[in-house]
Amino acid sequence: MFKPIDLAFLRKASCHSVLATTLLYTGISSAASVKVAFIGDQGVGEHAQSVLSLIASEGTDLLLIQGDLGYGENAAAQWEDNLTNALGADFPVLTVVGNHENYEWPEYQRLTQERIDRASSLSCTGNTGVKASCQFANIDIVQVSPGIHEVEGVKAEDNYAQYIASSLADSTADWRICSWHKNQEKLQTGKKGDATGWDVYDSCLDAGAMVAVAHEHAYSRTYLLSDFRNQTVIHRRSEMTMESGSSFAFVSGLGGREVRPQVKSGDWWAAIYTATQGATHGALFCEFEEKTADCYFKAIDGAVPDQFTLISRLDASTGAESLNAAVPEQANSSSVTDNVASESSAPAANVEVAAVNPLAVEEPATTNDTAAEGVVAEPGPAATDGSDSTTASSPAKLPTAVVDLSTSETGVEGPLAAANTSAETQVTAGLGESDVQESDLETFSYPNPAPPQVDSAESGGAAGTGKPSALLLILMAIWWQRRAGFGRSTEAKQFKAKH
Repeated sequence: MFKPIDLAFLRKASCHSVLATTLLYTGISSAASVKVAFIGDQGVGEHAQSVLSLIASEGTDLLLIQGDLGYGENAAAQWEDNLTNALGADFPVLTVVGNHENYEWPEYQRLTQERIDRASSLSCTGNTGVKASCQFANIDIVQVSPGIHEVEGVKAEDNYAQYIASSLADSTADWRICSWHKNQEKLQTGKKGDATGWDVYDSCLDAGAMVAVAHEHAYSRTYLLSDFRNQTVIHRRSEMTMESGSSFAFVSGLGGREVRPQVKSGDWWAAIYTATQGATHGALFCEFEEKTADCYFKAIDGAVPDQFTLISRLDASTGAESLNAAVPEQANSSSVTDNVASESSAPAANVEVAAVNPLAVEEPATTNDTAAEGVVAEPGPAATDGSDSTTASSPAKLPTAVVDLSTSETGVEGPLAAANTSAETQVTAGLGESDVQESDLETFSYPNPAPPQVDSAESGGAAGTGKPSALLLILMAIWWQRRAGFGRSTEAKQFKAKH
């Protein structure tokens, strides 16, 4: 005796199977993304308030402030009011101590801890803002304060490198962030000297953690590096894989204080945005999903001088090969010219930073061996900050070279292939050593945002993936399920007729 066929169960099971396969194939994850904003060097004035308003308008979930908060005496209350007015009293904010917290650090620390306590999604252990480990969604954040000797009760050296290593040793998070205030000379574009030592950078590199700092009032980001000490570039693409031994560092110090000019350069810089480029205030944003993150720096005038993508391989099996090792460095894919861009004849007051688009750089030749010459504009002089140990000077000339990464190497396979075949950001790279004499300086043009990818509704596929859209596959699954169900129903009727 045959058991009757449960057609309803078969239809439901087959539909669920197809839908699950569709979601997996199209890369749709059940985990919600979180957007993090990175700033530093705020103050409490109009520009600082504008940056906080920008952060609110971008749909940010967490704000990381890499030091120098309110500046001056009795500024903590106004600083907290600015946060509350723009983001709300319960919005999660993490701060690290900067050299200008020499007035009210205990008060800033208390206010920060209260925000941590009110945010159910954020937890921290340790000395908040000085030497602490925090968790937010699928992100582990380590806060340290190397080089901070101006603030009472804070040690400039307190085994910070070892603390980073131990805090991240057992991390299972997909994303890891090291956060502190001060710089090393070669990993900033202004006049700052060595303040933190390289050991803290090495610990972050070993853990595959990105390094977020401020202190210099500018924005700059390195390429993906395998060695911070020697600034060894792995590749010069805008898609970077985060894993042990591969990381990058950025300075996001345009939180509200005066914008400073570029003084130093180097071929390890992927993006530079300073007073020399006509920069204004803004923040770096990264939207973290389970294994990918889209990042961009956005200014309060709408300019987007930098965009890049991250891929996390931090929980990969020990036998897996690195994507970065599989793809050779593309240093020769586009040659760097020694041409020095001419100064713009336009007065400084007429510089429009918001006019950032792919047309800002001349179209390159059809081969990879020719680089385009950047179109630059001379900004006005930057204001000085008498309270800091280094002061801003009038922008000088910097050697300009634009690397065109719009074409790619052939024969590249895997997840990086899509990034190589798509139009890349026009990247400004410094020439030679980081020490640039003022007599040899020329303005840099900062990189333009990469062209937007075609929307999936127009292309019939998931944006940037070349895969059929989820909607199309779901409709196909429903059609197949109904057709198969009709066939099974007919067979069942025939079976009953015979028996």
